[in-house]
Parts: sequence; C-alpha cells; structure tokens
Amino acid sequence: MKKVLFGIVITTALAVYFFQTQPHTVAVEQAEQVKPTITETSVVNKKQPKEDSPLQVVNKLKKQISLCRDQSQQQSNKVQTLNQSLVSFFESELKKGTSVSALLKYSKLSKLNQRTYIALLKDAIVAEQEQQFNITHSLNELANWQGIEAIGGFTNDKVKDMIQQLGDNKHSPPGLTLSVPLDENVQKETLYALLNNTDTFTTYSKTFIKLEGSEVISPATLFVLNANKFTPKEFEQAISSNQFTVNEVATAIKNDIPNEYIIALLQQVPVLDAMPLYEKNTVLYNLADIAVSKFNLPLVKALQTKGITPTNEPGLFTGLDVAIVNLPKSGNLTLAPLDTKHTQLLDYLKKRGYKAHSRNANDDLNGKGVFFVSDFIYQQGAYINKQDNPAQYAYFSPVGRISDVELPKVKTSDDSDIATFLIDIEQQKNELQARSNNCNDLHKELETAEQLVGIRQAYNQVWNANEEHGDQSAAVLHTIDPVLVNYWFTSLNNKYSYDRSQSAFSELLSKEKYQKAYEYSLSTVLTQAETDTLFSLLLLKPDDLITLWQSRVEPKPPSDLLRLSSLPLSQWQKLKQAGFDFSITDIHGRDVYTQAASSSVEAVQFLIDNKIPTVPSKLGVDILDLALEQSYTKGELSPMIPLALQLVEKFEPNHLARVARLKMFYPDVYQQIIQLNPALKPAQGTELNHYMFDNH
Repeated sequence: MKKVLFGIVITTALAVYFFQTQPHTVAVEQAEQVKPTITETSVVNKKQPKEDSPLQVVNKLKKQISLCRDQSQQQSNKVQTLNQSLVSFFESELKKGTSVSALLKYSKLSKLNQRTYIALLKDAIVAEQEQQFNITHSLNELANWQGIEAIGGFTNDKVKDMIQQLGDNKHSPPGLTLSVPLDENVQKETLYALLNNTDTFTTYSKTFIKLEGSEVISPATLFVLNANKFTPKEFEQAISSNQFTVNEVATAIKNDIPNEYIIALLQQVPVLDAMPLYEKNTVLYNLADIAVSKFNLPLVKALQTKGITPTNEPGLFTGLDVAIVNLPKSGNLTLAPLDTKHTQLLDYLKKRGYKAHSRNANDDLNGKGVFFVSDFIYQQGAYINKQDNPAQYAYFSPVGRISDVELPKVKTSDDSDIATFLIDIEQQKNELQARSNNCNDLHKELETAEQLVGIRQAYNQVWNANEEHGDQSAAVLHTIDPVLVNYWFTSLNNKYSYDRSQSAFSELLSKEKYQKAYEYSLSTVLTQAETDTLFSLLLLKPDDLITLWQSRVEPKPPSDLLRLSSLPLSQWQKLKQAGFDFSITDIHGRDVYTQAASSSVEAVQFLIDNKIPTVPSKLGVDILDLALEQSYTKGELSPMIPLALQLVEKFEPNHLARVARLKMFYPDVYQQIIQLNPALKPAQGTELNHYMFDNH
C-alpha cells in the first residue's frame, strides 16, 4: 500500500511539474494599419517632408510602443543581471573579510530601496556560507544513503525510480516542491544505519524535496531529528564516533529538541562559531542567535561557555533585536502577554549591555509608545503603546535603543571599491531607466495624438465631479462624456458596503441545495450580495435557478449586468428558453444592451429579434456610442452600427464627437456612416471625444 501511495505522490508531483514547465505561447497581434483614401492636391516644398496623417502618426507611435514592450522584458532581464552581479560582488567582498556592517553603510549609494539592498546582501551571505559546507543539488546522493527509510515512504529503490522518471530534471526542477515527513515509526536499526554514511554524513541535499522541520537534508540531520527515539545516554553514545556541523545543532534548536541532547551534540561539532545554513530572509549569524529566537536561556548560557554569544552589531542586528522580533504578538505589532521565559532572556541580554534598534530611539513617539525594528531582520518588530499597555511600556521604555536613522551611511563616493562598483551599477541602471522613460513618453504622445485621456485621469474627473455635485454627478458627467457616467456607477458600487461573508443562502447555492435555497428566498429578503451571487449562478445554470430567481420575495436588481458580456450567444438563448426576462436593469437602471454590445453582434440582434426594449436617453453609454468606438478601435465599420441605428434615433453630442473622431482618423469609415444616416454628420469644429469605454 505504501508503495502505491508513494507512486501516486511522485506521479502527481511530476505531472504538476511537467504542466508548469511547458512553454507558453503568446499570440502577438500587430496593429492593423488603415490608410486613408482621401488625396489632397497641394503645392509641397520639396525640401519639407510630407506631413503624416493623424492615423499614420498614431500607427507609428503604436509600432514604437510595441517595440518598447519587447525591449521592456529585455531591460528587466538586464536589471536582474545587474542585481546578480551585485550579489557576486558582495560575496567577493565577504571572502576578502569585509564585514556585513561595512557593506550596509553603502546602501545609500545604491538607488535600491533598503529592503532590496539587504535582500541581495543576504543572498551573498548565504552563497558565501554555503561554500563552507558540502552541498549537493542532485538526488543521486539520496539514492545511496543508508537509512533513507527514515524519511516517510522513501527507500533507495524508490529514489532511484524517481530519478529515472525525472530524467534530465533530476536536480531541482523549477516549480516543483515535494514536502516529505519523517517516518514516525522508524526503527532504531534504520537510525543507526544513518551513522554509517561515513563519506556523506554531513553532505546536504538541497533539491525540490523538502524535509519537514529542516532547511536541508543529510544523514546527520535525519539522525538528530529522531533524537527522541533514544534516551539521552543512548544518543550520546551513538554519536560519539561521528562529527556534526552547526547545521544539525541549529535544526535541533529550531525543533525544540531537549537541551541535554543538544549539549551532547555540541561536543561533536568541531567548528561552533560558523553560521548555519538558514533560509535567506532570516539570516542569523550563529547558534546563540537561534537559541535566543527560541528563548532558550539555558542553551544561550551553555553556548557562552564555549565562546558563542548572540550577535551584537549596531547597524546590523543584536541579540535583543532577535528576541524582540520573536516575541508573541497579537496583531499590528502589538505584544501579547509575556511569559517568564521571555522576560528572563530579555533581562539577561539587557544586563549584558545589549540594545535594540529603533526608529524612534530619541523620541518615544511623542510620549505615546516605543517602536522596535531592525531593517536587517525581516520579521516584524514590536510597538508598545503607553496608553493601551502601560505595564509593557514601563518594561520596555528603559531598554537601550540604537537609532536606525542616525547610523552612519556613506552617501558620496569615497573612492573605495564598494562605492565605485555601486555607482557603476547605478549608472547602468539609469541608462536602462532612460530607455524605459522614453517608452512612457511614447504613451503620453499617443494619448495626445489620439486626443484621448487615460482611465486613471477619467476616474479623477469622476471623483472631482462627485465631490462638487454629489447625487447630480451623473447628469453633469453625461454632458462631458457618457463613459464617465459608467465609471461613476462603478465607483459607487465599489463604495457599497455589502456583506461579502458566506451567508446561509450563499452556502446553500454553493452546495447546490437549490430546493432549500428556493424555500429560503420565499420568506427572506436577499441581501444585495446574495442577489448578485444568485444572478451570477443563474447565468450559468438557468434551468436550475430560474424559478428561484423569479420567486424571490423582493426581486432586487443586481449591482451590474457585467457578466452577461462574457456569455456566448448559445447561453443567451438558453436563458431565454428558461424564461429569463431580458428587460432587466441593474441598480442604476442600465439595460442589457451595453453588455450585449460587448458580447457580440449576434447577441444584439438576438435582443432586437426578441423586442427587448432599451432607453437610449438614459444616462451613460448606449449601443451607438459603443458601436462607434468599436469602429474606431478596429479601423473599419462595425457591423453593430446598423443595429444601433435601429435603436437610437436621437443623436447626442457624444455620438457626434465619436463620428468626428472617425472623420479625422478613418475618413472611409466616416463616409460609410453618414451614408447610413446623414444626420450623424458633425458640424465643423466638433470636438472629438476624449474618453473611451472600458467595460468593468
């Protein structure tokens, strides 16, 4: 049975891996260029090039923007390469003996934010430290380990089978992680076998196979994680002929192995002051730091007798920083009540002169509290509010503090290798950024050439109108452009405080208990959120839910009809067959035609054939606005235009503004439109529309 289960796990993991690593194709559509057919007779100075038409200007800009998009990914890759070169430089400096604190002082010379700079520095620290240990990225080592059965479901033969199935991807396939547990029923014979891996006892496997409770896997790690299978005396005797590294000690501390086992283990570690292999976001320098993070004061004292004390480097971090960031918190950096083990270790560090990094070392946040934080340690610090937590404030306010703000920083070049390298990197990035800025300028030029305003600016217009006109905003915005009315409605929907929690009704729907949901709706008024949920499901399962929809005790309209735009014609037809009433409007009175126009010509024709009414004079975009915009977007007469003209008889300024746009950019399309209805011919000097509809 275990063999079958193991096979299923590996097969599933491999299937996920091979799915995730398949190449993805991206269809790149080239902008269609439509050349105006109107020719002008004029005397042209041969020395002056002929001016491009508005459409030619736009198409040239779009082509340049398309090239910029292609270059953008290349530039992003180049930035990553530059960042990686910075990691390599840091690593070389660390090998030369440059301290981490010294490297941190130069962060201001880099335009990277502090966290990114530190993250790259940590990558270098880990890379440099990894060279001190035997690390393998291949599964071949595991296949030959004695005692591999200590991992749940593993045997040497199964690992070999896995390697064969993976083929060339046997090292670390991207996107694949397989978390494996220890075998809870492991036999002592298996554990003793781990000690017999003489040549590979402390060879660390770093692959896609992750062992629960440890950053790395080795025979030594597996043995230490099973220390509780032995008495302390048995454990001491068993390890007496083997040498371990600080990694096993770190693993034991992190997994709360009793101190008597750890003390015995320390006797078998030749080099105790090395930095253990650790996840890069929480690099702790030595075993004492890790013991502090677990508030293991007896072990901190035991390590001190061996010359290993918590880190104490201003500008980097201190043991007190490590303790504070690992204190229990109840949220928003607010400390939970402290246990004796917490205060005993904190008192121990304070008595030995340890301080903690603080953003307000010289000012208790205007007397309201203290805030501890170290940029080098990613875990949250702590905020102690004087009013809410007077007892803890009284305890922490006397703590010696190191100001992160006042720490020395190198801000101008000092001709050092570090400064020279950082400035050179930034110059290369600035060149790349200049190219990126040029691309941003092209977008602005395109907006100017098209006389269009971006959606962000459109929403700014909406918010300004809302502040000035309140409930009258829709009418005011419609006179500017009906598109803005739709954006106003969207902004209103976003402000509504609907209860989005899982209600009893929604749960019945999710479990497809439609009869009980029907009974619920007969006696209970649905909330707006429940109505929206029901409407969304109705569009997908009309036969199952139409009776429920029609029988609601209070038939509230949905917040919007947006989901209709994604339905194929066949689904519109199914809704009709089920008895759905397409004369529905949303909470703002908008009918289905806008969504039909965003769906397909066939959907609009379907509504017309079924005599579904529309109100062209309503506020917001109508089908003619959308048909004219589609004509501009595609550069050809939209087949929606004739249908829209059947529904819209009175033309508004917004319609004529869109026709004027076509006249400027697509004269041929313009001629076709005014042939369909001459009344759409805009007056001389008609201003173009500046906003385009985005259905969302």
